[in-house]
Amino acid sequence: MRRREFLIQAAAVAGIASTRRVWAQGGTPAKVKQSTLDRIAIMTLNFQSMLRLPDLPEGPQRTLELFDVPQMLADHYGVHKVEFQHYHIPSTEPSYLKELRSRIEKHKSRMTQINLEFGQLNMSAPELRNRLMAIDLTKMWVDHAVMLGAQRVMINQGQPTHENKAYGIPTLKAMADYGKSKGIIVSVETRGGGGGRGRGAAGAAPGAAAGAARGAAPTAPPPAAAALGAAPAAAPPSPPELTGPARWMLLAEIIKDAGAYSNVDVGGAGAANQQELHACLKTLFPMTAGSMHTRVNVNWDLATAIKFLEGELGYKGLYTIEAGNGHEGTQPIYDVVVATL
Repeated sequence: MRRREFLIQAAAVAGIASTRRVWAQGGTPAKVKQSTLDRIAIMTLNFQSMLRLPDLPEGPQRTLELFDVPQMLADHYGVHKVEFQHYHIPSTEPSYLKELRSRIEKHKSRMTQINLEFGQLNMSAPELRNRLMAIDLTKMWVDHAVMLGAQRVMINQGQPTHENKAYGIPTLKAMADYGKSKGIIVSVETRGGGGGRGRGAAGAAPGAAAGAARGAAPTAPPPAAAALGAAPAAAPPSPPELTGPARWMLLAEIIKDAGAYSNVDVGGAGAANQQELHACLKTLFPMTAGSMHTRVNVNWDLATAIKFLEGELGYKGLYTIEAGNGHEGTQPIYDVVVATL
């Protein structure tokens, strides 16, 4: 049996089984307005330790089939918007992608964004071949996003610096321009030194390895590659990683010049206090993708940040909940967003 047929059949069995499950365990608070729930998305990353996927080790905690995620989120949180990691999608065969979209829409849900983690293949890579491969892979996943009904893809930008922006900006522009041609928003988030989430950043992701092979750059770069700039043959040592305001000011410059969009991750902004977080939000708001990653932090108050976004900036986009430990991490953030909106 071919891989795609196996995956679809396995998902079908899981779908039948899921009708006998009770995900809610307390359910969505009865007084939550639908207009509030419509502005919340939740990441598959939150439940990575629970997901049953090919190439992941088996374990008693892995009880959640990928095709069951939309039903679980709808039953437990009343949320119908899901953000996927690209490496959680185990096949890019059209038949599988169509079936995944069908299962999502069955629960009146939608995939809002696909987060792309290609490791060293990113816009900040000093090697031209790696930047070309990053463009190729991003274009492929833009096409997959169209098929899946997603609205956005978010790239891993690596570690942008004032030195590498000369070739990072045209690389990001190539990605963003292709996304626009397909009606897909290409977004970039506030994060640290380019480290990816989960196992995708290290490569060897289901569906990503095959994609990397298909997206490999030729030995001799085509003439068009010159537009992407060339890194020095013997690059000097990397400068210290930018932090806090310096990082998001540079990111804003890069996003604006490339014609891309910002996906603020409040946890990855590196804000030392409430004032810094608000400054970050204000800086990147003009380029918003209409979605942001929402977490909690001891340095600032999430509810205060949401009130600033809504009242001062007029934000009307999504609050996508990001947590690392399933319901235990997701629920507290959800409660703050629901209570504040």
